[in-house]
Amino acid sequence: MATIDLEDLYKKYEGYYYPVVRVYMGGTDISEYKKIKLIPVDFTVEITSQLKASIASFSLLNAYDGGTGSFLTKELKKFIALGTDVRILMGHSADITEVFKGYIAGVNFIHDAKAPSESVIRITALDIKGVMMANNYSKRLKANYYSDAVKEILDASVYQSLKNNGVVDSISIADTPDKPPGGGAGAQPPDIRIEMVAESDYDFVVKAAKKFNFEFFSLGGNVVFRRAKLNTQSLGTIQPHVSILSYDIGYDITGVVGEVKVRTLDIGKGSKIEVKKKNTGKFSIGSKAKPLISSQAYVYIDSSIESQADLLENFGGHIYAAGLTMKEENLPEFARRIDEYVATHLSKEMSTPVVEVDSVLDFSHITPKFFRILKQFQPFGPGNSA
Repeated sequence: MATIDLEDLYKKYEGYYYPVVRVYMGGTDISEYKKIKLIPVDFTVEITSQLKASIASFSLLNAYDGGTGSFLTKELKKFIALGTDVRILMGHSADITEVFKGYIAGVNFIHDAKAPSESVIRITALDIKGVMMANNYSKRLKANYYSDAVKEILDASVYQSLKNNGVVDSISIADTPDKPPGGGAGAQPPDIRIEMVAESDYDFVVKAAKKFNFEFFSLGGNVVFRRAKLNTQSLGTIQPHVSILSYDIGYDITGVVGEVKVRTLDIGKGSKIEVKKKNTGKFSIGSKAKPLISSQAYVYIDSSIESQADLLENFGGHIYAAGLTMKEENLPEFARRIDEYVATHLSKEMSTPVVEVDSVLDFSHITPKFFRILKQFQPFGPGNSA
């Protein structure tokens, strides 16, 4: 990955003195529209790789006719219709770069009778992820492998129409590890087609990306599903008074402890494991903060096991396991402590059996398809009961 040379950027953008923004709506530079002298203002562009769509918003001035008391919707219909493609380029002086590509998802007409000249049409645009988040399906796909499933989803007509309208330039999908070399060609594979279960296209693709340590993003009209890349290279250096115009740096000791202990179980051996780590970092200027922190510890442990740990030789299994080993002479004291623990920790309500019913399932619903969907929820256990 190329490094960033701030001096070259400074020269390229001529000292950042003349910021420039161009907006294309429906393929037309809106500021060059001859019939109405529109002025795009108040831009916000948020490009993100997080689990949400990239978004851009801006306002159009001079779209209101004070004489008729109405917005020029008829004249601007081809530009402000929902679904119209939007491109935004930003830069300085004559050098600009495309920073957003998407479609109009929302239009607001904002009027103030006290200042009619400031009335605007507010445009909100989203990238392809906005469409992907809007649907929800429970269906069986044709694909046997996750990368093929992602391709099948993005081959749908709604996304191809975005390509045809110029919202999407390209879609790149890399093979996931579950797909065998050669694409699974040759012998007829077993019927292991993948299913979507009450999820949007975006939820499914993100789930597939997380499953195989892939990344999924949209940038400048290019949609990419690929193996995640680790970049530890320094791309550039920024510093106050040179390239940082403002900053807000703070620190506090809220929630900071001097030691952390973690106690858990070795499921295989049935023995207790404890790991602890002291905080050796410098807490603050001076020495007043250290005494407040160094004596504090955070211990993560199951309280019922800790209260009897000195009597046990070992214990094990998963979080709900009750198996343990102790010397016979410790049994009376162990029984006394258990009785004491139950008396102080268990309420009357907890001693009343409760049968929780999530839903009613008829025998007619238990089909091969139901079983295939159920298997996709594996593995089952304390954090994923079934």
